[in-house]
Amino acid sequence: MKKQLTKSLDEKDLTQLEPSLVIISSKGAKMSTIKSLISEAQKKFSNVLVVPINKIQIQTSEQGVGLFYKGKNLLCYDVIYPRVSSKDFFLAEAVLKAIESSDSYSPVSLKSFQITNHKFYTSQILSNKGLPGVTSTFFISSRRAQMAVSETGYPFVMKLISGFAGKGVVLINNNDQMESILDAVHLFEEFICTQKFIKGKNFDIRCYVIGNLVLVVKRTSKKGDWRANISRGGSAQLINPTPEMISIAQNAAKELGMDICAVDLMQHKNKWVVIEVNFMPGPFMKYLGNTIIHEWLRYLSVKGKKIKKQKNSC
Repeated sequence: MKKQLTKSLDEKDLTQLEPSLVIISSKGAKMSTIKSLISEAQKKFSNVLVVPINKIQIQTSEQGVGLFYKGKNLLCYDVIYPRVSSKDFFLAEAVLKAIESSDSYSPVSLKSFQITNHKFYTSQILSNKGLPGVTSTFFISSRRAQMAVSETGYPFVMKLISGFAGKGVVLINNNDQMESILDAVHLFEEFICTQKFIKGKNFDIRCYVIGNLVLVVKRTSKKGDWRANISRGGSAQLINPTPEMISIAQNAAKELGMDICAVDLMQHKNKWVVIEVNFMPGPFMKYLGNTIIHEWLRYLSVKGKKIKKQKNSC
């Protein structure tokens, strides 16, 4: 994450500045989200560009590193917001590394991308910092996972390390299910993570962290599905956060080096625990409209004005 900017700016100074913004999108980005991001960004930025990550050319020279798209060096933009996923992993690592070497502001970092795209590593980092989470175990061998689960008992949740949006997440209730699923996991040589299943909950909490702001959404699963992901048919509504939710979400984002992210929580034994941290959260437009997108772009605009005030023009 970029070093903190210390120079203070009054509101008059900020409104006179017009920063530029580039959004680097995942290969599988939803067009409805991209269109809403562009529409909202055009209200706050002088120049807005959205670039699919697979269209970027990374160039190194004696002058340093450049990220080029149609002849433009993206590192000349005041704000760069990478919205990329595990599908883009190797290219995204190089792009994020280049952004960190520039004067542009980004709300995420290479470190945060690497950690959040490894579900167990996320759990491990947060646990080491004393943040509450669900008991998790990482396995390279699927057979070793079967032995361990036989000792701890069913049900439990198994997650593919590379899974996202509720995909690659399975609730396993008995040994027969375990056998068939592990055969498939072994076939595709996937690493897996297991988590204790929290019974009796058909909802979870998503905390959108946007700088110092935390917007909290209750996600409720569709009938017959234990997963509350919106992409799996769940619903969402904004709720009033508790101080505990805000504190956990802000601390998790801070430890992982992100100004913008989403921290998913569930209640277990009368306390909130982290179940996942999202590098590229969806804005739940079906239920929340442009609420989340508006706050993302508002925050990025303020950061961009400060950066533009201090950086040299390219």
